[in-house]
Amino acid sequence: MNQEQSLHQCAACGEQEAFLTYAVNALRRLCTDCLLKEHRNLFCPVCLHVHVTSPPPEQSILCLNCPSITHLACSSSSSADADEASSFTCPPCSDPNFSFFPKSHQNGAETVLGQESSNALVAAANISAVLMKNAAAELKKEAHEKIFAAKEAKQRAKEALGNLQELVRKQKALEKSSNPNPNKRKNSDR
Repeated sequence: MNQEQSLHQCAACGEQEAFLTYAVNALRRLCTDCLLKEHRNLFCPVCLHVHVTSPPPEQSILCLNCPSITHLACSSSSSADADEASSFTCPPCSDPNFSFFPKSHQNGAETVLGQESSNALVAAANISAVLMKNAAAELKKEAHEKIFAAKEAKQRAKEALGNLQELVRKQKALEKSSNPNPNKRKNSDR
């Protein structure tokens, strides 16, 4: 598979001609549906609003089966019915065939984008941007740590070289003191 083909293939479901794929890190691309399914904790699975910060607990409901956080207003349960709220499952967990975004070649028909599909594209793009920003920040932090470690290693190497030079100087001084005039021949050498 060449580079261009891998830009259109989803790493999770393997779809070859995904409508759009998103980078989730430097080596992995996902189609809209897989990206949203893998990162359900980052958005409301009903209205597809991406959470910049987690919604307050009194305004949200957690899925029983996944880390999905749904706005209470978006769920079919009311805040007065605690039993129903405690057994809430998000749409992807409720329906094994659920899809946030249609696959590109379902039944050979072309994909027509409606409002919900458009919202899914926007949510996936925002999530991908957040994931890549976090990955870039992590790589930047790692690069700074490596730069710092390299500076320390350079300083230690410089100190070691200085110590070696001092040892060589002392060794030469010791040799010179034990043989004060190396050019002068001994009587036995003549």
